[in-house]
Amino acid sequence: MKNIFFYSIVFILILGCQKENPQLLIKLDTLDWLPEREDVIPGAILVPENHNDPDSNKIQITYVVLKAKDTTSSAYPMIFFAGGPGGSALSPGLVNFILEHPFTEERDVILFDQRGIGYSSPLPDMSSDVFNILAKDANEEEELELMTAMMYDYKNKCVEQDISPQFYNTMQNAKDVGMLFKHLGYGKYNLFGGSYGTRLARVVQDVFPEYVHSSVLDSPSPLTGDFLALRLKNYSMALQRIIDYCKNNPDCESKYPELKADYYKAISILKKKPIKVTMNDSLDVFVNAQDGIYLLRRLLYQNNSREKAPELIKAFIKGNETPIKEILEFEYKIIGMVNMSMLLSVEKYEKFNPANTALKIEENYNKHPLIPVKMGFFDSFYQAGRHWHTGNLPLNERTFMDSDLPTLIYVNRYDPVTPPENGNIFKENLNNGTLLILDEGGHTSGNPKCKDQVTIDFMNNPNKELDLSCLNLYKE
Repeated sequence: MKNIFFYSIVFILILGCQKENPQLLIKLDTLDWLPEREDVIPGAILVPENHNDPDSNKIQITYVVLKAKDTTSSAYPMIFFAGGPGGSALSPGLVNFILEHPFTEERDVILFDQRGIGYSSPLPDMSSDVFNILAKDANEEEELELMTAMMYDYKNKCVEQDISPQFYNTMQNAKDVGMLFKHLGYGKYNLFGGSYGTRLARVVQDVFPEYVHSSVLDSPSPLTGDFLALRLKNYSMALQRIIDYCKNNPDCESKYPELKADYYKAISILKKKPIKVTMNDSLDVFVNAQDGIYLLRRLLYQNNSREKAPELIKAFIKGNETPIKEILEFEYKIIGMVNMSMLLSVEKYEKFNPANTALKIEENYNKHPLIPVKMGFFDSFYQAGRHWHTGNLPLNERTFMDSDLPTLIYVNRYDPVTPPENGNIFKENLNNGTLLILDEGGHTSGNPKCKDQVTIDFMNNPNKELDLSCLNLYKE
């Protein structure tokens, strides 16, 4: 069974992004791919672009309710928060997947596109242009110049379409959800989020606790920490754990006895001579040193990363295109299926530290010897993105409130994006929280059948002791 959170990243429909007049917003005919069934109910509401100004432009939040198979069940529904930021929940893949999922046996499941994404007044999407920059044979300075120029163009598109990107953030997002709760009319809801969706769900349970029955958060993404600094730290920790794993695993150690040295060698080789890979028969991608680190980080998303990371490092050294092309194709799919403009709008507001100068960024790199060059894409995206909009959530407000609501947290030991430390950050403010650290690789991965059952048991009775025997729990 595939992992639901995979769909939160992989399935996204990129729409042309045009600001619509309020009187024309409610349109559902574009959801003509939905199955024509009585248990599939689409809908939409209008919300203010800026909730602090109810008279501001109206934007559309589109949702689909998938009704429970057991029509007599009184179980509270589950509402799904997609990851990203920028990932869509309204796609044929995810809808059809949930319709056949055990989640819908006894409860309704609510899928919705967050503001700025997919069917909910999407922002002009820079995703394809971002990948094209990544594909070029550009050094660090040239990549920053290209990223800055591209973002300037998209910033102008937002101005032309009367879109204010500073209002596309988690706080406004959460207030959309509050209006959706009231509109749908259920007494309470089970929150269910993956990756960025955990941050949104966690804010929702702070702002609207009266609506929450339980909260399930897989791969927690906190409000604290800087966008770039966290990625450097988390990648460095995850890679070191891979190196340590290989050293202590006889099979891996026999194949890659000098994995750490090989890693530095691979980066050095790519720095001198990038590897050219042709994708889709026509797209040439040049993988240089900073791209190599970026792609290795992306590979660590996968649950077989402990086996695949050493293979990719060797491929960089030997110039073996096959594994490099595989991870590039994965990256192409991911980066093209997340609205990168929405990702930047959210992260600029709540994860960029305005005090970070170029010198401080350089000092941060010096803390992580496993990152001998700039991290491809993220470094230029961060530095250029500092001028995307002027909104900044004050640093002292980048935290969650204390909560007594029952909350279940999953996190993987080898996750390069949301490591176990994030689980501890989430648990600090939860008086009724359970943190499960899984001895697994990848991001939001693990034993999906087992996790689904544990999740269902928790939603059914969040204060009952759970049977965790099927989970591969990490024991320190």
